[in-house]
Amino acid sequence: MLLVAMNLRLSVTAITPLFTVIRKYLAINNTVMALLVTIPLICFAVGSIVAPQLIQMLGIRTTLLVTTSLLVLANIIRPLNVMTLLLGTLIAGLAIALLNITVPTMIVQIAPNHPTRLTSYYSLTMNIIAAIGTATAIPIASRFNWQVVLILFAIPAIIAWFGTLLLAPKTHHIGNQQQSQNLVKLLSTFKHDPVARQLALFMGLQSLIFYTLTTWLPAIYQASGANSETAGMLLSLFQFVGVPASLLLNLLTSQRQILRWLLTGYGLGMALMAWSGIGWWLSAIVLGFTCVLMFSIALNLIATSSQDTATITSRSAIAQSLGYLLAAVGPIFIGQLQSLANTWIVPLIFLTILMGLTIFIGFKIAKT
Repeated sequence: MLLVAMNLRLSVTAITPLFTVIRKYLAINNTVMALLVTIPLICFAVGSIVAPQLIQMLGIRTTLLVTTSLLVLANIIRPLNVMTLLLGTLIAGLAIALLNITVPTMIVQIAPNHPTRLTSYYSLTMNIIAAIGTATAIPIASRFNWQVVLILFAIPAIIAWFGTLLLAPKTHHIGNQQQSQNLVKLLSTFKHDPVARQLALFMGLQSLIFYTLTTWLPAIYQASGANSETAGMLLSLFQFVGVPASLLLNLLTSQRQILRWLLTGYGLGMALMAWSGIGWWLSAIVLGFTCVLMFSIALNLIATSSQDTATITSRSAIAQSLGYLLAAVGPIFIGQLQSLANTWIVPLIFLTILMGLTIFIGFKIAKT
């Protein structure tokens, strides 16, 4: 599970520090660059619909072998040209979408009585690898080139593929009681299950906030006076400081208590962005910590929403499919809003309002 978790964010978020050099090398505009984040989010939405059925049909072992193979292929072909960059991003997005549903299902099967602990370890692993990738992308690109960086993103997928081979062929099959999920069934569940709707909105809003910040934080800091190198370091810090946040779930037993702290983190992080210099670093720390913990609590809310594996799988598919579909509009919409307003103040105010709405929905879902 932890080997798989290494791949769930790396190929999407660690590429953002390379946007400037890729755009210049391939002569593409900002809209195409934004697609490198938006395409995976759309894939997360679409792929999540078919994931439960594939898991039941193939079993977790075969599903993992297929998806990690696709990730290796995607990262190898991405650097070739503009078309393969977009195609590889599409393939990687679909593979990660399947893994996003597979891992929570594994958590329920491995430790149904301790979902919080495994969720925190899974989130911790995912964020450590993504943060390392973000921090080393520019140095490696400077030493070699950006194409080498994208190819290196395939290494965790190769490791996970070999790790999956160690599983017994019949290991981790979903039982016969697990009914396959198709679009009609998922929509029916969405219609009749208010918890599923709330989880989808919560997952969508927190993902929209995270991926929008991941995409535009360097530009926001540069607009405030930071140079490109400093902006890249701030983005790396934004991801690195989230690592200990994943372990915080093991220390706090109250979901609502965590959400209260997250509300403070969102507000403080956005306010600190107005303070140049040290304020940039403090905002990156606070926002990075808050966003990662938001993702962890989103996974925890899904994993603890029911005692039934089939219900959790269905709700996870709904939350991630519709949630990521909502999140996909974030980077492009905020970018367009900035272009229209010709300032980052308006988009940042809008994001702050969404942060408050996300916490409000989280309180409605939380049981403790």
